[in-house]
Amino acid sequence: MKPLVALVAAVAALAGAPTALGDACGLPDSGPLWVDFAGHDAPVPAKPGMILAVASGTDTPAQMRSQGAATVLYDLNFNKRVGTTSNPADPSILDARAKSLFDFAVSVTGCQTPMIAENELFGAQTPTPWSTTNAQYRANVLQFLTALSKLGARPLISIANPPFTASDDAKQWWQQVSQVAVLLRQVYFTSPNAKGLYALGPERASRSLRQSLRGLVNHLTQIGIPASRVALQMQYTASPGLGARAGLQPTSAWLEVVKLEALAAKEVVKEYKINGVWTWGWATFNPNVTPDPDKAAAVCVWLWVRDPNLCDAPRDAGEFDTSLTTGQLSLPPGARCVFPDGQIDRKAVARMTTLTGDAGYAASVVLEQAVLKAEVPIAPLVLLSAERAVIKTSFGGDRKRYWAALAQAHVSIADARSIIAARLERDLIQSRFDPRPPTAGQVADFLATYAEQPVRLVQTTRNAPWLGGSTKGWVVSTLAPAEVFSLAKAGTIDTPDGPFEVSPLGTAVPLALVPRAQAEVAARVALERLARESIYRSWLHTAEQKQLDAGTCVNDQVPTPTPTDLSPFVPFLLPS
Repeated sequence: MKPLVALVAAVAALAGAPTALGDACGLPDSGPLWVDFAGHDAPVPAKPGMILAVASGTDTPAQMRSQGAATVLYDLNFNKRVGTTSNPADPSILDARAKSLFDFAVSVTGCQTPMIAENELFGAQTPTPWSTTNAQYRANVLQFLTALSKLGARPLISIANPPFTASDDAKQWWQQVSQVAVLLRQVYFTSPNAKGLYALGPERASRSLRQSLRGLVNHLTQIGIPASRVALQMQYTASPGLGARAGLQPTSAWLEVVKLEALAAKEVVKEYKINGVWTWGWATFNPNVTPDPDKAAAVCVWLWVRDPNLCDAPRDAGEFDTSLTTGQLSLPPGARCVFPDGQIDRKAVARMTTLTGDAGYAASVVLEQAVLKAEVPIAPLVLLSAERAVIKTSFGGDRKRYWAALAQAHVSIADARSIIAARLERDLIQSRFDPRPPTAGQVADFLATYAEQPVRLVQTTRNAPWLGGSTKGWVVSTLAPAEVFSLAKAGTIDTPDGPFEVSPLGTAVPLALVPRAQAEVAARVALERLARESIYRSWLHTAEQKQLDAGTCVNDQVPTPTPTDLSPFVPFLLPS
């Protein structure tokens, strides 16, 4: 690590905030830079608003500038300047090599403060401690980039592999490099690849793309590197069946993926204010590789998404889905998520977070409520009956005590009713399921476990969930409304499942005293209810995931699709 130490003083002198880019070289003086490699045979147009990266030449770059584009240098020979991880260059010659490259960049770009992208860092993923040669190579890279910066260049260093940042030594090196060069993180979409992304559809694909790009930026910002010192380099190297396109057909499918990638890049630029976005892969360097015939169309789509003035993709790129809104983060004011069958409001999640103390869990609670309400909305009269049952069961019918309990839990009356309604809706949905009959062993286990539990034979005028969806049967005390066991004669009771006309057909007795055949019936009813709850969990996950797949959430913070239970937080709202 000694070669790094000698550079700390030089780096510290350059550690201030990056100087705003002036317009002397045709580059914007603020905002993110959008740079496209246009050397060799890349079908990238030169026009105002374009920043074109080239690897060499003076006439072609000058012609590009005459057409209104700005030019920067993309150095393809970085390893020849600083060496490799196993054979680093002699550090004594690096400053001279930096001066030579700087002069070359000035001649290519026509700019006295040229932007130079170095391609690429070797061994970015190598953990510390580094070998002697690797440590020297890292010192060389830092020295070379520092020398370029001191000469007036604006360097970037291209990074292909996930940077190792888990040790203090590694973090220090990345931080020092970021002070003299922008970290140009290459982007490869491999899991899913282009085919997989297209198969996901625009909503899920866009979310996956945005999350991937955020992850690349976060990897660096989490070790203290400003987002303004990070840029992304989208990869578009492609030939039939190979590269970034991964053989995706037809052309319209590939153009859809390019469009979604460009939209994702724009969103992440907006969120993080990163230095910029570069593209690579438009040129073909290997004469033995057949160029992708749709490359020009893909370039046009990429540019059109950025700025319709750069290319008219709907006219020139061929047929493809030209929507720039599907799958994108455009939500109405106050919405946390929007789904095909409803939405989650930010305020609702905030209120539920106050109750649960966990924003993620709170979002899952509100998601479940939204899905249930869309499936089987509860009639207002039934909901009010269930609320009366809660007040009677938990507060002896004293509504003021109920309100006080809600206030203490920081739950509004409306939110309390939403919690109660979700319970009713869940029961209605569970009543649809037809689980497999319990086995003899399961029945025997139930009878042994609940032998001392009070049970009562009752009849109702409508199907009750605590009777297994029937109107007559034995109910177990811990699995039925408490008022069922206090009734002296037929009457109406309010329950969390709505009002019921209940007729007692006998007194309560321990389950063990019920004739075996009847006890087994009661056990089967209870076990089937538990089985319906298990089926419900699977149903809910599928129903919620379907909404999430077609929905949009702020910053792609998607709730976890899972059943929730608020009884630990408000037990008085969810009695048996």
